[in-house]
Amino acid sequence: MSPPGTGKNKRRSVLVIDDSRLNRAVVSSTLSRLDIEVVEAGDGIEGLDLLGKRRFDLVLVDIIMPRLDGYGFLERFKERGNSDFTPVILMTGTEDLNAKIKGLNTGADDYLMKPLNESELAARVQSLLRLKTMHDDLFEKDLQIRKELDIARNIQRFIIPADFSRISYPIINGRYLPIEDIGGDFYDCYALGEDTGILIADVTGHGIPAAMVMTMSKMIFGLYAAQIDSPGVLLSRINSEIYKLILDDQYITAFYLIYDSERRELRFTNAGHARPLYFRKNGGKILALDTDGLFVGIKEDAEYEEKTIPVREGDRLLLYTDGITELRNAQREQFGEKRLARFIMEHADADGDDFCDGLISNIRAFAGEEQQDDDIAFLDIKF
Repeated sequence: MSPPGTGKNKRRSVLVIDDSRLNRAVVSSTLSRLDIEVVEAGDGIEGLDLLGKRRFDLVLVDIIMPRLDGYGFLERFKERGNSDFTPVILMTGTEDLNAKIKGLNTGADDYLMKPLNESELAARVQSLLRLKTMHDDLFEKDLQIRKELDIARNIQRFIIPADFSRISYPIINGRYLPIEDIGGDFYDCYALGEDTGILIADVTGHGIPAAMVMTMSKMIFGLYAAQIDSPGVLLSRINSEIYKLILDDQYITAFYLIYDSERRELRFTNAGHARPLYFRKNGGKILALDTDGLFVGIKEDAEYEEKTIPVREGDRLLLYTDGITELRNAQREQFGEKRLARFIMEHADADGDDFCDGLISNIRAFAGEEQQDDDIAFLDIKF
């Protein structure tokens, strides 16, 4: 729901809560001359009742009143937890500093001394109403940004695949956990006739800038993957295209492979990405797949080394972003590549969904109360 007072020409409304009719009359007379609507309440209980029925742009409340004093009013008013910002001015006849501090700590935004000076009253009310206007404008802008982020998140969910059933072999499952509504990690799979292309990448940074580069990069990868059957040549071409489009402080790490169904082998290249871990079932060993290659977007004419590895039935490959291995626990230890390799070996026979869900549970248990500070994405590939 939108906050009150966001319209530029909306007449402001103020609630004055005071058991003194004279003080209420002074406030009403002073603020009415400023075209401000003034509604009166005789004590804190009556004031809370009025606030439950309608919204006000500002509240003036006396400290000493029957039934419910100003402090009690503030406590109950703040407990309601309304998302609107309604500034409160406490009115007091005492110079006691402790009373003022108590009021400010309880939730008051300003103070007025009694007897009220009309010029000071008008100045302080107008000052806080300007502050409320700025708050309400920011609130509206924040709502608009949130709506746009929701749209962007839905688009990104559509762009990053969640279902890999279109690839019959190998068996692929994946998970994506951005730290914000949208992020810069991404992965994709490409049906290349009888072969399969598989990509994972990580755009530097987070949030909207990274997501925009991610979307653009994924489209470029998809365009050229069907045309170029060499991972190294493909990354060189992708690099030359992306180099022209991204900012100087942006780059992409990427790992791309092609599963050759006829030769039963993987051809792969790495552009500075976290090393994928390949589990060889026959022998129970983990191999880290790596090649020489710069980050994508750093240098216009970069070349990328290409390697091959034979594939055997029962083998497993994990492609991941460094949000997993660089995740820290309360002792500031990183999850690390060795811990990830151990998880793969211990769950080598798990099916795809159980493996992926188990890995997420494992890294969350490791992190404990520590917050994830980087996007996490991974692909589990079972042969």
